[in-house]
Amino acid sequence: MPKMNQRLRNLFRRNKMRARPTTYHKDDKTEEKKEEQEAEKQEAPEASAQEVEVEIIPSPPAEGEMPSYFHVGALAKECLINGFKLGAWQLQCTTRTNKDCYLSSFGEGYPTVDSVFGGLEAFKEIGNCSVSLSWFTNNEFLSEIGVRAMNLGSQWYALLKSTMGTKDEVTFKTKLKCGFERDPVKVELVVPLYKEPLCMGYILVSPIENWLLGYRTVYNLDDQGFDKHALCLAYNDGITEVGLKLENFGDLRGSIFRRFGEGWAFAIKSNLYGSENVKQFAIGVQYALQNGTLLKAKLREDSRIGFVYQSKIGENIDVKYHAAFDGVDPIDGNHRIGVSWNFHC
Repeated sequence: MPKMNQRLRNLFRRNKMRARPTTYHKDDKTEEKKEEQEAEKQEAPEASAQEVEVEIIPSPPAEGEMPSYFHVGALAKECLINGFKLGAWQLQCTTRTNKDCYLSSFGEGYPTVDSVFGGLEAFKEIGNCSVSLSWFTNNEFLSEIGVRAMNLGSQWYALLKSTMGTKDEVTFKTKLKCGFERDPVKVELVVPLYKEPLCMGYILVSPIENWLLGYRTVYNLDDQGFDKHALCLAYNDGITEVGLKLENFGDLRGSIFRRFGEGWAFAIKSNLYGSENVKQFAIGVQYALQNGTLLKAKLREDSRIGFVYQSKIGENIDVKYHAAFDGVDPIDGNHRIGVSWNFHC
């Protein structure tokens, strides 16, 4: 599959995860939920407020492509968020046929029987165009029509996404996501067409190698007003990553990620200034073994301590194990363990 088309699929296949059940523990802190919601908002800005319970970290941009606005601070988020939100257990299976027409299925299981979620998808490429139709176990149907083009060193892409729900009553909504990229400028826009309230977009500029400047906005058509203004500044040379985001001209967040040697890395993420004066931060370290296994540890502002072990068992099986406890009361405080198995075939 061409890299550009793979990029489009990575951008928009997140929708199949959005309706899956939440993995929040009843004793989790409010700050932890907000942190996970922020991670999902960064990766899938077109999701509504009811669709931000999933933990997703942006995949690295393909070679020759500019990062998106949501890649700012992505390495720090991967170190400090990915794997730390596991519930008691999680099982995910994905299958796909590698033919002209891609047929995919996926399923997920959680501790309760009524929290199983899955779906089927048919995807077809026709030159620079693509079409897909998906069905999910929450009685939703999703259709997508995408097109891409290369012209004079520029990349153009657009995707029309329509969703129909049939659970309680028949509902329909549709929107268009389009983008333009030519180094050093990248622009993406989400335009609501029917029953979608939010118009969103961002512009990103890379004036100097490894540096990014960006602006993002969200306009609510129902309320006839802006929900968000955000400015970002980032530096990333592959070893050191620094990110700053100023939202609604009142909340300033920052993150730092730094690699040391072959396997060690350090990350910190913090609210530097906020209109509600809520202090939040997380500090973490990770160590990568030569076989791809990753060991991580994190400390939050409320003394919550967590550990993650993630590895691959064979080419198509990924596993994660998570354990956490309260640092101020490791014996009688809240404890949590989580296991995640992902199968790809």
